[in-house]
Amino acid sequence: MIGDLQRRIIELRFLDGIEKVEHVPYTTGDQFWVRFNRPLDLAKLQDILKKHNCRIVKFAGLMSKLPRGLSEMLWDGVTHVLVKRISGWAEFTSSLGFEPEGIAKIASDLHGPYQIFIATDEEGIQVLYEYLGLKYTAPAPPPPPPKAAVAAPAKPARPPSAEPAAPQAPRPVAPAASPVVNPPPTPTQPAPTAAKPPLPPAQQQAKKEESAQAIGS
Repeated sequence: MIGDLQRRIIELRFLDGIEKVEHVPYTTGDQFWVRFNRPLDLAKLQDILKKHNCRIVKFAGLMSKLPRGLSEMLWDGVTHVLVKRISGWAEFTSSLGFEPEGIAKIASDLHGPYQIFIATDEEGIQVLYEYLGLKYTAPAPPPPPPKAAVAAPAKPARPPSAEPAAPQAPRPVAPAASPVVNPPPTPTQPAPTAAKPPLPPAQQQAKKEESAQAIGS
């Protein structure tokens, strides 16, 4: 696995002898491609590989001798593979086009005179930096994955239960209406008659005489 790809692209992009630097993602892993504008010094590269207990193995020697159109269909341009340990049989099959597992590989650009150094893991990057005379710095360790928040267990849903209705405050009872007692009727007194004015003396005398005659008869 290769780390700090963007930082390394910036560090190598403008060095003398380098044509292009790019990160090429593959399903099997990321690759770091450095295209040179001059042939690689394989003897110098072999001396550096010895320090890492690695070596250069030729790859697809027979396929590279096929006609150009056919070789482009069957061959991806890889000419050498940088490996750690390899058996004699694997070295033989490598020349036939069966690529062994390694830390890097060297390819010829099929459309130009350039050579491409392809690093497939971090040790291949280290060999490349030593070949270019640069100080190698290991990539920063990846940040730890964020801790997943522990979700509280979900409370089981309570079945709807018939809860007793809240007691209602008693309504105030209106006092019973008291029967209306009519007061007894008060006896009505006859209105006093107005006093009659006294009769004149002549009439009084005449009335007396009439009374006396009535009694005598």
